[in-house]
Amino acid sequence: MPNNQKITALYCRLSHEDMLQGESNSITNQKDILTKFAVEHGFLNHQFYIDDGYTGSDFNRPAFKRMLEDVEDDKVSTIIVKDLSRFGRNHLHVGLYTEEFFPQRGVRFIAINDNVDTADVNSLGMDIATFCNIFNEMHVKDTSKKIKASNKIKSDRGQRVASRPPYGYRKSEHDKNMLIPDEETAPVVRKIFHLCAEGYGPSQIAKQLEAEKIPTPAMYEYQQSGTILANFDVSRPYAWNPTTIALILEDVSYLGHTCNFRYGRISYKDHRKLKRPESEHKLIENTQEPIIDQNTWDIVQRIRKSKRRRTNFGEKSIFAGILFCADCKSKLYFHRHRNNKPENWKFVCANYRKNTSSTCTMHSIKESHLKRLVLHEIQAITQSAREHPEQFADFIGRRVNAELNKTIAESSRQLTKYEKRMAELTVIFKKLYEDHVLGKIDDDQFQMLSQGYAAEQSELKVQIAALNETISQAKSKTADTARFISLAKKYTTLTELTQEVLHTFVSRIEVHERTIDSFGKEHQDIDIYFTHIGSVK
Repeated sequence: MPNNQKITALYCRLSHEDMLQGESNSITNQKDILTKFAVEHGFLNHQFYIDDGYTGSDFNRPAFKRMLEDVEDDKVSTIIVKDLSRFGRNHLHVGLYTEEFFPQRGVRFIAINDNVDTADVNSLGMDIATFCNIFNEMHVKDTSKKIKASNKIKSDRGQRVASRPPYGYRKSEHDKNMLIPDEETAPVVRKIFHLCAEGYGPSQIAKQLEAEKIPTPAMYEYQQSGTILANFDVSRPYAWNPTTIALILEDVSYLGHTCNFRYGRISYKDHRKLKRPESEHKLIENTQEPIIDQNTWDIVQRIRKSKRRRTNFGEKSIFAGILFCADCKSKLYFHRHRNNKPENWKFVCANYRKNTSSTCTMHSIKESHLKRLVLHEIQAITQSAREHPEQFADFIGRRVNAELNKTIAESSRQLTKYEKRMAELTVIFKKLYEDHVLGKIDDDQFQMLSQGYAAEQSELKVQIAALNETISQAKSKTADTARFISLAKKYTTLTELTQEVLHTFVSRIEVHERTIDSFGKEHQDIDIYFTHIGSVK
């Protein structure tokens, strides 16, 4: 392309922290300065590349990447920026582009306020450019520290630290710190949760939303503000990502809460998201109007936790993830019969299936039979809860307390046993070390014995931690009978065992092996653990 036909690229950038500095760094101000300079110095065919809301330490910016593509395609003759900080705030990256990448491709680079012009390598601006870039990077580091400190103060005050509202919400016009449900996207969030409660997975939900031509969160943001989020393809406005669906289903914001510090950055230079451990999260309850009710949230979380998988025939069972063997506690495996008749679909113990009866027995039960049994039990207990709430609450309270006390007693006995053995191992280790020092045992013997005892000690530590957690949970757990009664009153007509009904009322099912009584009749027991109240047997 002839040089007089090439683009003069006028690059503008403004980050969120730069906005705090006022009009001097605004996009409008940058455009005015760049346009005036280009006209006065005879630069023709100028074209703006604008990244609004992007930090200078991150070079993964849409307009910046588009400008580099045009450079690679030999469409650009000159790049002009207000100053080096607008181009970027990483001195190594800025130096690489201005001193190697652009000169190698015959592109002139100008930073107006810093007097940098690669066409004049002997200029004072070129001599001090490296120092300017270092100072610009130091500014980013300092700003990063100030932002972290500011976010901590905001969080301690009970405020949200994220600048962009979660999908489904918007900022209040009267208070920028207050979130309110967005009338356009809040119904989409409810739809996503309700589809999940009905048994749809993230991929299925994504396909459903795409089929209905519902704009993705990135597309909706672009429609509302003109902002192009990272990795957003404008040509695919309805292409929902299953990962996006999964993140929405896990976001406590929709319960009306705020969770700060769920994610962080690797460093002030590397802006890739890093998921923080839960111990660093800061949950602030009841900060905005909820979009999703507690019951729907609980159902969805139980379904998500179960991670239902398809069989080789493409079928899923509503029981997957909550059905277990009463003896070995393994999950029951969903087995679809080859004749393709639903009445023959059944569950078998996964441990039995893997070990071909060497460890456990089959514990086979037909899905159709299990559905009838579970539905009958749900109907019976919800009816009792609705018709006799006071007697029901009294019975459940006594039942749950008895079970919890039994769990605490058994776990405490086992814990005492393990702690005693840990104390014995400490004495053994001490004696072993002394014998080794005194030469009573050689290096090989010491190594062999110490490794064996160390392995036992490590296993005991894991078991002790698990028992302490069991005891702690048991001590803090109480039956939420009132909540169960409330749900029972909500579901007054139960004629079918759906995904939603099952996960509303049931948290776990254990299947016993079949037995034969003295009359030759088969029996098979199942233990149902109801949500909020546990077992009622």
